[in-house]
Amino acid sequence: MTSTAPRLLQVRRTTRVTPRMIRVTLTGDELDGFPGHGPDRRIKMFFPVDGQDRPAVPRASTAGPVWPAGEARPVIRTYTVRRFDDAAGELDVDFVVHSGHGPAAAWAQEAVPGRWVGVSEPGGRWAPDADAAFQVVIGDESALPAVATVLETLEDTPGVPVLAFLEVADAGEEQELPGAAEVTWVHRGDEPPGAPLVAAVRAAELPSGRGQAWLSGESAAVRDLRSHLLEDRGLDRRAVYATGYWRAR
Repeated sequence: MTSTAPRLLQVRRTTRVTPRMIRVTLTGDELDGFPGHGPDRRIKMFFPVDGQDRPAVPRASTAGPVWPAGEARPVIRTYTVRRFDDAAGELDVDFVVHSGHGPAAAWAQEAVPGRWVGVSEPGGRWAPDADAAFQVVIGDESALPAVATVLETLEDTPGVPVLAFLEVADAGEEQELPGAAEVTWVHRGDEPPGAPLVAAVRAAELPSGRGQAWLSGESAAVRDLRSHLLEDRGLDRRAVYATGYWRAR
């Protein structure tokens, strides 16, 4: 099987969604045919390093990716497609920025129109269970782009209660989300990342019946919440989709 080479795209514009979140809109001829629609579509992004105008990206081959000789490897990070508009030729990716941010967030803060970045084909396998009696969506700010796409998808399951529990730094980081979910915003303040979110979910009253859950965010919190949903709430293991995005230091 031949691997697929990353697509080289350019920044069209940036938007400050909240004080700590930047949306970068990408465009380019190589977006043609990009399979970016659907919930929780994760991509690898290839960021140029010092001295590069555009990142080095591998070419596709039957033996796997082949990197160009003599060029520095890019910084590679995983992000989620927030929006893909094939008609407009636009791909949105949201970046959380904060003190001590990494190279990807630093790139986003300096992303002027015309800057180059590489984007892989998207992956992702979450799908709503048509027979679920209710849906629970849980995450922190790092998961908000994916949360939004999950909530958009759940708009197609009318009559099914959707409860979302979302942890952010403070009220300024809350944002408008699609769908008709009952959203509980949890403000972290000075507490350790994930702790307020875990407490809020443990204290919540969930609907009866067989539920389905999607959760992502800080790894330890996700692990704790997954155990809670399985052991205390009785959700089926196959109905809990959990991914740790990052680790608190």
